[in-house]
Amino acid sequence: MTEQFKITEYNETAAAIAVLREKYGTVFDVTTAKGMIAAREARADVRGYRTSLEKVRKELKAPALERSRLIDEEAKRITAELLAIEEPIDQQIKDEEARKEAEKAAKARAESARLAGIAAKVSAIRHPVSLVVNQPAAIISAELEKAQALELSEAEFQEFLPDAQEVLEETRKDLQAALNARLLYEAEQARIKAEQEAEAARIQAEREELAKLREAEAARQAEQARIETEARKAEQARLQAEREAQEAELKAQREAMEAELKAQREEQQRQEQATRQIREAEEARLKAEREEQARKDEEIRQQQAAEAARLKAEQEVMERQRAELEAKQRQIEEAAQKAQAAKFKKRGNTKIDPLADLKQALNANAETAKALDEAYQRGFQAGLNSTQQAA
Repeated sequence: MTEQFKITEYNETAAAIAVLREKYGTVFDVTTAKGMIAAREARADVRGYRTSLEKVRKELKAPALERSRLIDEEAKRITAELLAIEEPIDQQIKDEEARKEAEKAAKARAESARLAGIAAKVSAIRHPVSLVVNQPAAIISAELEKAQALELSEAEFQEFLPDAQEVLEETRKDLQAALNARLLYEAEQARIKAEQEAEAARIQAEREELAKLREAEAARQAEQARIETEARKAEQARLQAEREAQEAELKAQREAMEAELKAQREEQQRQEQATRQIREAEEARLKAEREEQARKDEEIRQQQAAEAARLKAEQEVMERQRAELEAKQRQIEEAAQKAQAAKFKKRGNTKIDPLADLKQALNANAETAKALDEAYQRGFQAGLNSTQQAA
């Protein structure tokens, strides 16, 4: 088991791993006091091996760390001495390369300046064509003479001399064409100017003649205006007089109309006042009649209520009397029956006349029948009177 470890100083700890795994490779019941004590003792035992291993590791590594530091310091010293030899050589190379690059850039700038100068000279050859646009023929002719007298040299234009000569030839042709066109234009302008001057002279003469005619017309119109002004003033005076007369007449008519309207308004107000008084009197009369009718209606209502109460009382009396009468009638009938029975016993086989017995009973109570009839008559008459009053 220990042969797999290359560091012999670790053999003792490595050999204890299997024993520790076998001894403590279980789950401790830390929920109990005994289990918690066992777990802590196992942790302390394993921790002791671990801390001993760390101590051995530091002791073994210390010489290696020291040698590594010495290796780094020596390499740093040798590198500094090598750089002291290398850097001056590197600087010489960089200086030469920078000089060559600067020389190359200077040549490029010089070439650019040379090309720009030649291009500017070629452009200057062409420039007069743009300067003479819309210029007089004399200026164009002067520029054409300059272009024809111009001579180009190889020293000035170098390899671009053919291009410059071609541009010069084009410039001469364009200036000649511009001169020819300008001469034709100026001739045409001179002709037009002569015609315009002749036309201006004719127009001026016509204007002078027209001015004379206008002066004569103005004098005529002034005289006409004077005449029309005087006539207008006279007409205005006449119209003013007529208008004042009409206004005076209208004023008088208006005042008369206003007086008539005032009288009509006063009469209308008087009539409205009289109508209002009549209406108020009529309304008062109708109000009094309504109040009187209401009072009468209330009296009738009260009378009807009293009559109804009286009739009700009489009805109750009649009902009571009828009940008494019926009770007396029953007593009479009972008495008649008893008398009839008694007579029957006395008479024996004698023939009985029931009608005669009833008449006798009724005659005996004639006063009761008379009272009943009078009560009926009073109730009927009271009902009839109440109906007539309501109608």
